[in-house]
Amino acid sequence: MGNGSSPAILVVDDEESLRSLLIHVMENEGFRPFAAADGEQAIKLFREHSPVVVVSDIRMPRMDGLTMLTEIRKIDRTAAVILMTGQGNEEILLSALRGGATNFFKKPFNSRELMDEIHRIVGFRREAERYGIFSPYLTAETKHFILPPGVSSYYSVVNQITLQLPCLVPAEEMLNLRIGVEEMITNAIEHGNLGISFEEKNRAMQDGTLAELIRQRTEEAQHAGRRVFITSRLTPALFEVTIQDEGKGFDWRTLPAVVPENLLAFNGRGVLLTKIYFDEVEYNEAGNQVTLRKRASAPTTGTGPVDPSPTKLR
Repeated sequence: MGNGSSPAILVVDDEESLRSLLIHVMENEGFRPFAAADGEQAIKLFREHSPVVVVSDIRMPRMDGLTMLTEIRKIDRTAAVILMTGQGNEEILLSALRGGATNFFKKPFNSRELMDEIHRIVGFRREAERYGIFSPYLTAETKHFILPPGVSSYYSVVNQITLQLPCLVPAEEMLNLRIGVEEMITNAIEHGNLGISFEEKNRAMQDGTLAELIRQRTEEAQHAGRRVFITSRLTPALFEVTIQDEGKGFDWRTLPAVVPENLLAFNGRGVLLTKIYFDEVEYNEAGNQVTLRKRASAPTTGTGPVDPSPTKLR
């Protein structure tokens, strides 16, 4: 929102009833939505309005979501695109996620969850505009954080962890890497320290009671006082983040492989997306510590990125 207006959001779907519903919900959330019935119309509106987020179906007439994503990335390589999909589109979806899509939702989905994701992306954009200053001469850094119980927002922590990332990765990867770090911190708090299962979280999200569930668990004696420990390390060749909670852990060996047939049935979409965004996602034996690694996309000399400027909110 660099010009003080509400963030522009582009909705793309050939189903008029869904477009109308999402426009109504987005207006109530304070966004400025625009709608397109297909990918070609979406490209035109993207050029005109430069939306902060694009929410698009995968299967559409004239141009599918993957092709649209490719064309939008030619206009703005940092564009955030969230995909909506149903069964039968898994191959296209995985290609789109590997091609830079930010997230996806399986139809039918909870509009509250979608709005929360859009707010999160807008929050990251704001944080990047406010504090997105880095040194192109950095050669290495290590940072340590401790999140106390009850922390509900950690944009500033994720921003600090990723502040110097433009020295290592291109601008178009920044948002997804930030989201990946935040997803794993969220898992450490909710599933690790508070012991909330994926099923409990999904039910609470459907009922709109997730915040209350987190508050209750935080106050329970068995979960009280648990913290999250974070260490980030950046070198000219590697970005590494280790996140450890004080919970009992889980059997990470049961996590499904990132293949098309698992996408729409994957419990814990955040883990799935993080596995796509990062080169390595490695758990300790107990499952209460995870290390994320992203290696340099190309040889670096410490002279800075191609385009360090954060995308302005429009």
